[in-house]
Amino acid sequence: MTTIIFLIAMVSIGWGVAFISLAMLLKVMAPMQLLAARWGITGFLFLILIACRKIKLDLKGKKNLPFLFLAGLFEPCAYSILEAYGVKMTSASISAIFVATIPSMTLILGILFFRHKADVKLVLSLLITFVGVAIATVFSPAFSIGGTRAGMVCMMFGVIAASMYSLSSKKASADFDAATVTTFMALEGGILFNIIAFCQGYRLDTYLILFSDWSIMGNMLFLSVFCAFASYVCYNKLLSYVEPALGNNIVSSLSTVIGVVAGIIVMGDLWGWYTIFGMAVTLAGVWLASMRMREDL
Repeated sequence: MTTIIFLIAMVSIGWGVAFISLAMLLKVMAPMQLLAARWGITGFLFLILIACRKIKLDLKGKKNLPFLFLAGLFEPCAYSILEAYGVKMTSASISAIFVATIPSMTLILGILFFRHKADVKLVLSLLITFVGVAIATVFSPAFSIGGTRAGMVCMMFGVIAASMYSLSSKKASADFDAATVTTFMALEGGILFNIIAFCQGYRLDTYLILFSDWSIMGNMLFLSVFCAFASYVCYNKLLSYVEPALGNNIVSSLSTVIGVVAGIIVMGDLWGWYTIFGMAVTLAGVWLASMRMREDL
């Protein structure tokens, strides 16, 4: 259980505060530039570990090899692109609500395609955490329902992609360790995003801009090394232990709470009774999910 708690903490903290670095970098970089640099650096780190034989890729005769490739295609490849355009074409409020449905979608797709089972405690924890996020979002003065139909479609498919990533990672974990799964994610994302950035006209400036200011380099290294490299290794390891919908629910909910608190403290975000009550409900759902998780361990 100690290992599980450590993994959850690493992922939740990394993903919870990542938006601060993202917000700062998006002031000086285009979205695809940021994705290309972030996953390019992460992929390079994994290549160094492979060259030093710290990570050994044994792919021969593994029946779950397709899921290893699918995990990387779904996330970061598909999800990051769909999320970027979805957020751009909808409001932040609508995007937050869509993202909050990922654990529920993971459960539904797991039942439909992976023969996973649901129980009352699991379903109830998913509903409670979703309601908590919805309260904090809908009752905020900044809530907006704006957005195009195309943006809604992008967010919907983004939710499906994120859910399928968790399910594919879980399936791949039967044959591959977390480092191998994350290696393929980083390499697939690094290659795809750099190709797209190149086609959009971004060349070496994608990386040269990192050397123009220490804060730019620092934020990028935080996203690449901690939020992508370390956090995803921990998350893939977590998925090898627990039900994907359950792990997704706990991590995404705690990340939301940490993100909200960090936003208030660091970015000066608005907050009120809706924030406190919504996060309290969310944490209640996390507590119920943790009780359910104990039953599986």
